[in-house]
Amino acid sequence: MNNNTFWGRAKPLIKAHNLSQKQFADRMKIPYGTLKTWLFQNRTPDIDAAYAIAYALGVTLDYLMSGKDKNITELRLKEIEARKALGRIQRQLDKMQEELRKMRPL
Repeated sequence: MNNNTFWGRAKPLIKAHNLSQKQFADRMKIPYGTLKTWLFQNRTPDIDAAYAIAYALGVTLDYLMSGKDKNITELRLKEIEARKALGRIQRQLDKMQEELRKMRPL
């Protein structure tokens, strides 16, 4: 999909949030069929839905509509990836601490 369109910019963000299209539609309370139609026909949703989608994805509506504010979006994607990495590290640290507690209880 062309990243010069609303959905071309939105789809990578949906994936970055580890959501399937179905999960995203459910989270947005949009019928899955409606989302599929928008995607298949590359139709931009009405302004209220477009704003809600931008908000849910953590970007500006201006970015989804025009591609402006790209730096903000790139930072948002980096933030999402950093939070995922932090979560993995925290889980690993918790596991190691639990193993240490079992080895030498205080």
